[in-house]
Amino acid sequence: MSDYGLNFGFRRSDESMRSGNEGRQKVPATGTWFQGDLVTFDPANPGFIMKAAADAPIAPGYTGLLIQEDAWDLGVHGNQYKTSVDLRTVINDRLCSIWTGGGLKIWLKNTAATTKAGQRAAAAVTVVTVAGLAIGDYLKWDGAKYVEGASEAVSVARVTSTNGVDYVEATLLR
Repeated sequence: MSDYGLNFGFRRSDESMRSGNEGRQKVPATGTWFQGDLVTFDPANPGFIMKAAADAPIAPGYTGLLIQEDAWDLGVHGNQYKTSVDLRTVINDRLCSIWTGGGLKIWLKNTAATTKAGQRAAAAVTVVTVAGLAIGDYLKWDGAKYVEGASEAVSVARVTSTNGVDYVEATLLR
């Protein structure tokens, strides 16, 4: 199992299962982007990504999961120590990858805001609507987060496990 912060990770990410890994696109300079967001090429801004539209299917090499493995890419004036809170948000105006691959298994977890004494505050993050999801249900992208899908045609994954509160595991369809 791997994690890309507190809200997204892979349960199974066998490189031989990846059918798409476009890595020459950049995250826009503005906006909030999370590991695992569904993204696609931005035709209006060549070389950049944009969040996929609601009900967008995965299209290998074009539309898929946003992954950025640039935790080492620290600005000289930035936070020199990275935690899971830092890793969940990707770095704007930096290169990223778009991952696809039927059979890749991911996990998604919503997190509450934290304000514990002695720790940095972190805002709440909702990456999936968990209420009502059951094993076998489809997950689709609504333009901002994953929600229950009505059919495979408009979905990106199928639920394989959930705690019914804040956590889902799913397998990508394409």
